[in-house]
Amino acid sequence: MSPRFSRRALGTSIAALPLPVMAQAWPTRPLRWVVPYAPGGGSDFLARTIAAAISGPLGQTVLVENRPGGATVIATEAVARAAPDGYTVLSADMTALIINPAGFRRLPYDPIKDLKPVCTTATFNFVLAVSPTLAPRSVAELVAMARAQPGRLNFASPGIGSPSHLATERFGRNLNLTLTHVPYRGGAPAVQDLVAGVADAMFIDYASGAPHFEAGRLRPLAATAPTRMSLLPDLQTLAEAGFPGNDIYSWQGVMAPAGTPDAIVARLGAAIRAAVNDPAVADRLRAIGLTPLPGDSASFAALIQSETAIWGTLIRELGLVLDS
Repeated sequence: MSPRFSRRALGTSIAALPLPVMAQAWPTRPLRWVVPYAPGGGSDFLARTIAAAISGPLGQTVLVENRPGGATVIATEAVARAAPDGYTVLSADMTALIINPAGFRRLPYDPIKDLKPVCTTATFNFVLAVSPTLAPRSVAELVAMARAQPGRLNFASPGIGSPSHLATERFGRNLNLTLTHVPYRGGAPAVQDLVAGVADAMFIDYASGAPHFEAGRLRPLAATAPTRMSLLPDLQTLAEAGFPGNDIYSWQGVMAPAGTPDAIVARLGAAIRAAVNDPAVADRLRAIGLTPLPGDSASFAALIQSETAIWGTLIRELGLVLDS
């Protein structure tokens, strides 16, 4: 019997039980929360903060397991193949749910068929920043330079297909700019060259940019989310700077294996939303540049659909192949 068939068969047997009984009995043992990134980063901090907050209300420990590698594919496939019993969940972001499905020719999971949205948790804020050696001190001046010198501006990113890269492409297309994308092998070397003036600009996540903003090693020009960031309250958004329609932010939520009973998904989602809405938890998230995003299963599904229309379409138009 194949693993996929076994999982589906188990899902069928679980679904056959009365859902109220399932929800009341669950959980009876610790939960496993799989994070597709290494310990110490923003995704790990987010999962561990929420896991600690929901362990008490659920009456069971929520164990965070880091499974980095394969551009989130390793962790995502593992959860997609897990038993749909509510004891294994995934920190899922736009890389796992939108970028990979659009850019991989061969992907060992289907985000719609193999996974089930539980809830959203937070957004990761991005900032359009430039090297302090660059003359522009506003988005308007940067755009004017790009128009006057097509291809002159080098935009760094952590790699091809990263949210930073896609933000660069979308920004350039929306404003009819010719920008030169320079992909790096990860965020650290990209930021290092931006600070050194080797690269000119970057859509950088707040956590990576914050120390350099404070020290004056990078110049932030605009926040890229629809609203201003609490940690940079004086920084305009792109829309406020006169360039609407360029909202760019990354987000994260929780997914369970397809077939997980709705009653369990609802109970787990409610516990996570309560944690994210808790002022102490929300303050911890905001302190590292995250914005709490408490949403239910339906709103998460709608977010995936709307973001796929934007980023999935862009990836296909660019002809990006991420598993070459």
